[in-house]
Amino acid sequence: MLMDLNRILARFPSRHFVYCFAYGSGVFHQAGRTERAMVDLIFVVNNTHGFHQDNLDANPDDYSSIRLLGPSVVSSLQKQFGANVYFNTLVSVGNLTFKYGIIDVQDFRRDLQSWHTLYIAGRLHKPVLTLYDQGLSELVEYNLKCAVHAALLQLPNKFSEEDFYTMIAGLSYRGDFRMIIGEDKNKVSNIVQPQIEKFRSLYTPVFKSMSHRLSIHCSSFEQENSLESKCYHLQRLPQNLKDILHRSYKFNDLVNDENKTFRELAKREDVGKIVRNGIFRIVFYSALMQSIKGIPTAGLLKSIVYSYNKLNKMVKSMFL
Repeated sequence: MLMDLNRILARFPSRHFVYCFAYGSGVFHQAGRTERAMVDLIFVVNNTHGFHQDNLDANPDDYSSIRLLGPSVVSSLQKQFGANVYFNTLVSVGNLTFKYGIIDVQDFRRDLQSWHTLYIAGRLHKPVLTLYDQGLSELVEYNLKCAVHAALLQLPNKFSEEDFYTMIAGLSYRGDFRMIIGEDKNKVSNIVQPQIEKFRSLYTPVFKSMSHRLSIHCSSFEQENSLESKCYHLQRLPQNLKDILHRSYKFNDLVNDENKTFRELAKREDVGKIVRNGIFRIVFYSALMQSIKGIPTAGLLKSIVYSYNKLNKMVKSMFL
């Protein structure tokens, strides 16, 4: 697989790459999957216009007819709409079919730091295969810590390791309308169950940094569930989510004190639901607009084929 992926990368203008990773069922086994799935790739680039200009010269057939409008229009469509990602799908190299998304490094940083859309940040909550990294590993680790804080606020005092990873893996699906139609209803559990070891390897360093808040005994987890701990997790959520919670639940319009809002929220029994609703608001809009953007960027025919494949997977999963 790695050899195939490196062969794919070699066809692109790699001088623009800052960070690249592969993800999804085409890379890692998921329960319920028997056929070979399409490989998903994300390219983080340092110059969106430059990448598309070079890639349109090297791989014009990857693009829909939008390519005729030139790299400036393609770049603008990527950065101004949806989740700031431009996807080319159903591309083939040899016997491997893949889709790849391009995101500018500034938009990548904003999503991982603040959960601006949770579109790319959510993909990096789960195991991925990193293909290239030009110094962004600390940012990726910060995003994992944010996911742990958000998950712990939604979990009870005691829970299993699988419960924890299922909560983590499901964060970026909250509010995604594709989970109603177009996706396998067991998608999250199918991701987690075969990859427990990979999730454990990914999150163990984060667990160690939170040992004063979280105890682990074999596969049984217990968190310190005090008011102080809830405040601790709320204050360390990514900024966009904190802003949503503060605007929605501040108790005095005259006192714009974020910490006071979080102290009051920590007292509420439904704080987990409140956090979940905040995540829902982020995901719903970005997922909807990104899907709408996918129609012109993929082209009508590819959009129909891609949507058919998604629906076909969903229907098959209902009878397994």
